[in-house]
Amino acid sequence: MRIHETNLVYENLPSVMTLLDSVAFMWFVTLVTLGIFSWIALKLWHLHSLPKYLAKERGMQQAKLIFWLCMLGLFWKPLWVLAVIAIVTDWDRAQEWIRGTRA
Repeated sequence: MRIHETNLVYENLPSVMTLLDSVAFMWFVTLVTLGIFSWIALKLWHLHSLPKYLAKERGMQQAKLIFWLCMLGLFWKPLWVLAVIAIVTDWDRAQEWIRGTRA
């Protein structure tokens, strides 16, 4: 059953098509996307390096251990978690507990 003729022909493109077709706009989109990814990567790096900065700021004796745990944590995440745990651990009390000399 045919209700009406359907011979629609689109001769005019939407006005936004000229913008989307331009090379300059595509470069703009590419640069903005790369900028956003770079910013996110930088923020993730700062978050990843937070235990290193805290260990150095506090002058902890195990600062080098925490540094290497953070670096190796890039490849195996549980090492980064160990670095965070090493930051929040009170090592003097841990040594007392290990030696069994609680006061």
